[in-house]
Amino acid sequence: MRHSVVWACLLLVCLLAMDGESVNARERLQQPNGIFYFESAATVFGSQAAWANPGALARVQMGDGQLIGEYFDERFLDSWGTVSAHKGGAFAFRHLDVPDDTDFDEFLVGLGTSLGQLHVGGSYRYYRDGPGVFNNRHFWNIGLQYVSGPFAFGSVLSNLNRGKVAGERTEMKQQYAVAYRPVGEILTLSADMFMYSGQTWRDADWVYQAQVNPYQGLYLTGSYDSDDNYQIGFRVNLHQYFTGARTSINDDGDHVGTAGFVGYTTARQPSILPPPKRRLMAGISGGLAENPPQPVFGRKRTPFARVLLELYRAADDPSILEMSLKLNSLSLGFGQAQELRAALEHFQSKGKRLTCHLRFGNNISYYVGCIADSLLMSTVGRLNLIGLRGEQTFYTGTLDKLGIDIDMVRIGDYKTAPEQYTRRKPSEENREQLNRILDDLYEQFVDGIATGRGFSPDSVRALIDQGPFTSVEAMRLGLVDTVCYDDELSDFLSPMAQVGFGEYVGDTLVDGSWEQKPELAVVVAEGDILYYGDSYWPLTDKAEVTPGLMSQAFSQVKSNPRVKGVVLRMSSPGGGALAADDIHHDATKLAEKKPTVVSMGNLNASGAYYISTVGREFFANPATITGSIGIYAGKPDFSGLYDKIDLNKELYLRGRHAGLYLTSRGFTEDERAKVHSQIQAMYGRFVDLVATNRGLSVDSVDAIARGRVWTGREAQDNGLVDRLGGLKQALDFTAKRAGIENYSVEIYPRKRPWFVLPGFALVDAVRSLFGKAEAAAEGKPIEELRMEPDGLYARLPYDLLIR
Repeated sequence: MRHSVVWACLLLVCLLAMDGESVNARERLQQPNGIFYFESAATVFGSQAAWANPGALARVQMGDGQLIGEYFDERFLDSWGTVSAHKGGAFAFRHLDVPDDTDFDEFLVGLGTSLGQLHVGGSYRYYRDGPGVFNNRHFWNIGLQYVSGPFAFGSVLSNLNRGKVAGERTEMKQQYAVAYRPVGEILTLSADMFMYSGQTWRDADWVYQAQVNPYQGLYLTGSYDSDDNYQIGFRVNLHQYFTGARTSINDDGDHVGTAGFVGYTTARQPSILPPPKRRLMAGISGGLAENPPQPVFGRKRTPFARVLLELYRAADDPSILEMSLKLNSLSLGFGQAQELRAALEHFQSKGKRLTCHLRFGNNISYYVGCIADSLLMSTVGRLNLIGLRGEQTFYTGTLDKLGIDIDMVRIGDYKTAPEQYTRRKPSEENREQLNRILDDLYEQFVDGIATGRGFSPDSVRALIDQGPFTSVEAMRLGLVDTVCYDDELSDFLSPMAQVGFGEYVGDTLVDGSWEQKPELAVVVAEGDILYYGDSYWPLTDKAEVTPGLMSQAFSQVKSNPRVKGVVLRMSSPGGGALAADDIHHDATKLAEKKPTVVSMGNLNASGAYYISTVGREFFANPATITGSIGIYAGKPDFSGLYDKIDLNKELYLRGRHAGLYLTSRGFTEDERAKVHSQIQAMYGRFVDLVATNRGLSVDSVDAIARGRVWTGREAQDNGLVDRLGGLKQALDFTAKRAGIENYSVEIYPRKRPWFVLPGFALVDAVRSLFGKAEAAAEGKPIEELRMEPDGLYARLPYDLLIR
């Protein structure tokens, strides 16, 4: 699709440029010079593109503006102008002083967009009170720019409307440009050709330009045209400000004019000054979704991956000396918390100070924040450090009272998810497994706090048994260093310039580079695996994994030539087995084309682990919940309920297994055997995939499968995981394997609805009317036992949350 649009734009320019009229047209309107200094249509970007080539307005997503004044004939600022641009849009104005004639004003509005490496845009110019034919004259213009490697190309068509003069249409002006960087960004050579409709290139005018970048933030420019006129100039970047001048000299050596300019940009630039010293101010409240929708209108949330990567960037940024972090009731999973904490520890490893303020300290907030050099807490607050708990719900007793029986078939004694429907309390296997998981997570939790605060593990356990604490008690026991209100936090920080986290995310270095960075794709699978749907529901931000949505993501990644590697980011308890198999099939085709590594977030269990077997290398956090290799199936039997309410059903069946999906009775022995054979076949395929991927025998995989659940570090010990580490470590590994160093990261699938209404109950209610059932973990257990279209389940037996 993108390539079709690119070719359509190029074809449009060619058609517009092909003009049948001869050179005998009455007027060639040469737009007035002055103030707006020359820039090549092939190399320009930023606010200068407004007048030089509107196609380049969106090449760099930033905001900038400048004020320009002209010095000529010992007069300064008789002619002046200004221009501003922001994310593809631009506005410009100039007032031109014309000796011995009428002064006039020009207004310009431009708009551009990017289609990969091709940038397209248009502009409208209007002259008010202009001299002669320019009085109240307006022009429509379009421009293109294509940048790739050491070459760049540009084209501008001006006066598309071809307004009339004395009843005759004026001619359209054409500009074509090419640029080349023989030694990288140090030297840029360009040539721009100008001609009118009906002319050939032999009759064209040319401008040749060279720009030298001898030192970061300093640019020297010289140009020469086919009429023997010259222009020399410079630009100096001073952090986010810049200044410079361009002087024009005619073929007789006379000074034509000098345009001086000063400007500002919202993005950082290469600067001749050392970077400013700043403190990063960050705050995290609640949870961080792996891939939240980014609506065109409405609140945009920062994905977890972006938060993580920006913290690593800040650690290596010489302008960031320290960080002030506010944490408020974090609801991250334990795996995400370990990744966040690792990023903060990396920040500290660079010799940078971390100050953390807890507004309300729950288990996870304290686990993350306890590593800070200074840990502060609200003066009147509570540290809810009380340890971990597990809770399971069993519906059997309630269902018995209703006369409902749940008929389940499963593979593996440890595939205990069906027990919530078939038992009143957990089996010994269930209880043993959950206690083992909690023991491991609690040990990691305690050791993390002990390391962060310099306590022994036994002391931490004793302190947890005394919790929760008031802020004063927490300070007395050494759990926090001091207490203060939010607005008093600055009293504990050294005087320093500060930058907010949101501002820092957009504080990227803009250098006019032509090289497109290679890309690593993070394909996120977050939430329960469900069969329905080709896309996500556009009004809510519920996390779900469907074959349709994941297929879109895989297609987007496969078709992008910049993507050199893929990190499959799994944070799912599993779900529908057949849906997982469909996703695995599409993921396999992606992995055959792009090297794929798996990063496990909070959990990667059952059907999600099934999908992961396409990866070359598995990364998991020590607390990641994974495994649960097993399958179950079942259906509700409402016959007892029907008896209670005196409801009768008369059945007419043709075919031995026509009643397999009936909910008015349980399975017959023959039907149960049929269902068991189906889940056995699926289980066998699951075990074979794991054995092949992990280089293990089928018997050894079966021994650690059968529904068993592991923490990440246990999974590494038994061969289900290769390395302990988070998303950043998985990206670094993928980049190293791909042989790239400087890369960008994009998150897929791209969720860009017009708007989102998060957590809106009415929307969910309407959604359910169209058959969109809630996930099993969210409270509709009987609905989730329907057997069509996907009656086989590969899901974690429980959801583990630490608060």
